[in-house]
Amino acid sequence: MTNNNRNIAISNALRKRMRTFNRIEKVFYGTVILTAIIMAISIVYLQSRNLEVQQEITNLNSQISDVQTEYNNAKQEVNELTSRDRIQKIAGQEGLSSQQNNIKQVE
Repeated sequence: MTNNNRNIAISNALRKRMRTFNRIEKVFYGTVILTAIIMAISIVYLQSRNLEVQQEITNLNSQISDVQTEYNNAKQEVNELTSRDRIQKIAGQEGLSSQQNNIKQVE
């Protein structure tokens, strides 16, 4: 029985040491826990949305780069097609004479 009395004394001492939470404390701690959960979910959502936006930016930059390359290629083709030597060669084949003041540079 000594062991039993000892266990009872220990549990009584623990009960005295540990106090129960009243209603306001329960609401406060519950709100803190709920806020922490909501913030954790929000952070995960924002991080995933951030990754999506970064992926979209990467795709747009890639498209811009492709269009810029196409533009540069087209510009090079225009420069090659409008070169004076080529125009004079074609004019000579058609029996036309070359007049330097009639040739314009296209931009």
